[in-house]
Amino acid sequence: MRWSVYLLAVIVTSCTTFSREKEQQTQIDSLTNELKKRDSAAKEPTAIKQELKKDTVAIEESVVERESEVKEIAAKKKEQKNSVPEDQKDHERKKADSMRENDVPTVVGENSGHVDERNAVLKKIFTDKPVFKPLLFGGFKDIKFNFFNNYPYALEEVILKVHYIREGGSEIKAETRILKDVAANARMALTAPDNPSGGKQLKVTVEAVRCRAIDLCFYSSESSNPDSHRDSDPYRCR
Repeated sequence: MRWSVYLLAVIVTSCTTFSREKEQQTQIDSLTNELKKRDSAAKEPTAIKQELKKDTVAIEESVVERESEVKEIAAKKKEQKNSVPEDQKDHERKKADSMRENDVPTVVGENSGHVDERNAVLKKIFTDKPVFKPLLFGGFKDIKFNFFNNYPYALEEVILKVHYIREGGSEIKAETRILKDVAANARMALTAPDNPSGGKQLKVTVEAVRCRAIDLCFYSSESSNPDSHRDSDPYRCR
């Protein structure tokens, strides 16, 4: 009977110990799994952060490389622009100037306001009657006369002729006087060569007048042409 009680006690004690050990092992396993889960959760954000960091670095490097390429292309274009030959630059400047000139409308009848002044040329440009010393058997000595420019403009050129005339009215000869750069509103005292071989009369005519200020080109040979009188502005430079 004692052995039975003793054996039962041993069995009960063994079962109790085994149950406690199993419970402890279960707790240990549970704690181990919990720690593994925590470690895995901690590692995942770190890996994600590392991947994001790698992608960000790659994007930044790409942007820097693109900016560098853009700057290099801009520098090359500037260098090419500055290296254009001088002849080509001059050609482009002349072309631009020509285009600007073509854009300016042409003024028709630029000096049309001076028509009356041009038509009055023989009233503004004239000489007085020559004076001289007559010779005993005909002829002229110490010939003097005055030339007048009553225009308020300078004259580039004036051509005069001094005509030596016989008693019957025929011309002996003519002497030409050319005046250059005559001032505005000017009077000039002029002389002519003597003629001791005859003649009773002297006459001075205005043969030509040029005045750039009013676009005046007067020629006596043209003014005597009948067709010129049909033109309302016959003395304008053509």
